[in-house]
Amino acid sequence: MSTINLPVIILVETQLPENLGSVARAMANFGLIELRLVNPKVDKKDPKAVAMAVGADAILEKAVVFSALSEAISDLTHVFATTAAIRQMVKRCYTPKTCVSLCFQNPSWKVGLLFGPERTGLSNEDISLCYGVVHIPVQSDFSSLNLGQALVILAYEYYLEKTKPIEQFLQIGETIPAPLEQVQYFLSNLEEKLDQTHFWRADYKKPIMWRNLKNIFTRMDLTQQEVRTLNGVLDFLSKKREL
Repeated sequence: MSTINLPVIILVETQLPENLGSVARAMANFGLIELRLVNPKVDKKDPKAVAMAVGADAILEKAVVFSALSEAISDLTHVFATTAAIRQMVKRCYTPKTCVSLCFQNPSWKVGLLFGPERTGLSNEDISLCYGVVHIPVQSDFSSLNLGQALVILAYEYYLEKTKPIEQFLQIGETIPAPLEQVQYFLSNLEEKLDQTHFWRADYKKPIMWRNLKNIFTRMDLTQQEVRTLNGVLDFLSKKREL
């Protein structure tokens, strides 16, 4: 598993305590721990922020406050500005996924992810201090994201790259996948019942119809309990027919 230094989250002049709390919560969701605040307009201990953090208030308590952005990023090697607007300057622009991939390719980097004020976003001066820009693709006529939403997207991509989760799996609870022997027994039972009820109508139709029916069940991820249930259904229907 690839490892990198945890990215530092930097908020510039945050205006709403609810947004501050939602950022802390999103950070906790994806294992980020270091929050820096530049000239915040709200108290990090504001009850609204703490309530919105929903248990992640430790991140708020440990957040370090700076009076200037230059001070907040002085120990970092690469800072990425998040902005919906492409400013009139030459900057490398990345999607969240490509930004995270770049960071993992360079594990020696100490990265900061920079977010601006809710009303105005980052200034050109702020962006000029950054290595690159992270641009989240959204509808051009409604491109504004709140702080928590924007951070969740970046933090999610980081967490995916870090943990490499299984892309797809079958949740089967306490049961286990059915072995082919059990599935074959069910199919034999099914074929027998279909023969008894003259389901095929014409013998020449059976090979293709039976092959298609078998394919339905063999391409499923049947569990042992499910196969037992299917056999029970067949037995029940057979008894009902005999009555």
